[in-house]
Amino acid sequence: MSCAAAFAPAQARPLAARPARRSVRVQAGWTSTGVKQSELASNGGKKVVELDGQRILLAEVDGAVKAVSNKCSHLGLPLVGKTAMFQADISNGCVTCPAHLTKFDLTTGQPVGEWCPKMPNLPLVGKLGDPKPLPVFQSRVSESGVIEVNV
Repeated sequence: MSCAAAFAPAQARPLAARPARRSVRVQAGWTSTGVKQSELASNGGKKVVELDGQRILLAEVDGAVKAVSNKCSHLGLPLVGKTAMFQADISNGCVTCPAHLTKFDLTTGQPVGEWCPKMPNLPLVGKLGDPKPLPVFQSRVSESGVIEVNV
């Protein structure tokens, strides 16, 4: 068999009737954090919870509860961790990564100001990554005062 014959297009065959494919749409759902809004004040206005395998930072800003990923979008380090070194600052509606000092808006997740001001601007590679927002989650407070997050 020649090379051309081996790669010749196959004869077109009529396709059997197939049932229409249905798309499956998965919607997120409200999940209780088990944390009351009143508990945030006693924790410096912030607390980390784990929901559906994700660590989520809850923060109170002007009486409203905000929920963002607890992983900095630069290198994936925790914003609030178990040590004093990883304790993000919450102020002016922003969370500041303790490792790189990047500020993120708690409502939109967008970086605010200079990207990674604590990191050197290296030749050819810059600050090791382009600015990326933090994932944000909708949050609400139930009638009983417990924070719920839409994950």
